[in-house]
Amino acid sequence: MPKQRSPDSYKAEEMYKQGMKLVEIASQLNLPEGTVRRWKHTYKWDTERSDKKSERSHKKPGAPKGNKNAVGHGAPKGNQNAVKHGLFSRYLPEDTREIFFSLDSADPLDLLWDQIKLAYTAIMRAQQIMHVRDKEDKTLEKVGDSKGKIVSEKWEVQQAWDKQASFLQAQAKAQKELATMIKQYEELLHKNWDLATKEQKARIRQIKARTEQIQGAEQNQTEDKVRKLFEAIGGALDESE
Repeated sequence: MPKQRSPDSYKAEEMYKQGMKLVEIASQLNLPEGTVRRWKHTYKWDTERSDKKSERSHKKPGAPKGNKNAVGHGAPKGNQNAVKHGLFSRYLPEDTREIFFSLDSADPLDLLWDQIKLAYTAIMRAQQIMHVRDKEDKTLEKVGDSKGKIVSEKWEVQQAWDKQASFLQAQAKAQKELATMIKQYEELLHKNWDLATKEQKARIRQIKARTEQIQGAEQNQTEDKVRKLFEAIGGALDESE
């Protein structure tokens, strides 16, 4: 049995047909923007609204025969406005087209927030993948071989300090990009403060708090690992003397 449609979705659809933005609809109905956006895609609001626009456009009378109002007011030479969407429809894969055109009415603030979440997730994921256990945590990987009269293999060894250095470099770059996006989100939020929802305003405090926790934990772990690595390097030098 299909799931019954929410009564709020009908209200939201009617508000959307009247020209309201998704963020405004979510604010008035006290709903998350993601819910309203999902309804818009599921129930194909854009299709109905575009049909109404098409009906209105057919009713508009054309200019009288011989009218020259358009002379001198056309698009610049070489302008591709008329074929832009046709080109996208022709060359983009179907799945990509669906995503592309669904973004026409997307809230820039929500799009930026999605990018922030992806960046934050990548940082957390990298901590699991690139974690260096201790100074003995080395990686031995076969990178090639050759066949002939003499068979040989090529192996690559990554020492603990090499892996830790790569991890720190990658994390520093990722955190810098995350900080830039958070700053952009905050600036965009304050520019549209009156239209922003409570959820959008709360996000900035949430992500800042999480970022500070990550940086603080990483700082402590890094200092401890660097100290141990220097001790290991120093011990190796003493043995070689």
